[in-house]
Amino acid sequence: MSNEIILDFKDFIDFFIMKYKYDNRGVLRKIKLKSGLNRQLSEEEWYELFITKSALNCCAKFLLIKFYEDNEKIACKINRQGLKKWRALVSNIEQQMGILYDIAEKDCGRIDELKFAFRESDYDLYKIDDELASYIINKFINYDFNGYDSKKIHSIFVSLYYDEKRISMNLQLFYKPANAIEHILSFSN
Repeated sequence: MSNEIILDFKDFIDFFIMKYKYDNRGVLRKIKLKSGLNRQLSEEEWYELFITKSALNCCAKFLLIKFYEDNEKIACKINRQGLKKWRALVSNIEQQMGILYDIAEKDCGRIDELKFAFRESDYDLYKIDDELASYIINKFINYDFNGYDSKKIHSIFVSLYYDEKRISMNLQLFYKPANAIEHILSFSN
């Protein structure tokens, strides 16, 4: 099942990158110039790394939300049980998955142990809109992380984060740390 989860996250990352590949280039240029970090990279390489790390940060947040919902640490919204409730309350919830995702994200941000992971950062320039939320929620509706521990979540994410395609990019050293990614990577301790 872990391999299927990783493949579904990779599909989401590809979709995320395709969707945002050319968005906010002016803002990214300002961030790059202001930070002065990773100057050796061309603008195109820098943009690609930034968007990839943004997508991975979104994956980390989604994984945390799903883990906390499935283990009943927060009220359910984006898992099977939560969607069933929301579908009964809102007739067109399928077109408003971004709002549902935002609510789940805010719920996680209120938990003391997750405040750092959900703190706003530069990587939140690209948001999970209705289309992306619907895509990832529907991909993960059949997965249940109930009974998983933090080490299993870490294992899933590390397999995604240190993918052989991204090793050469060394995302961990790129620009600034991404909060949700750093939080999940800390699970190994």
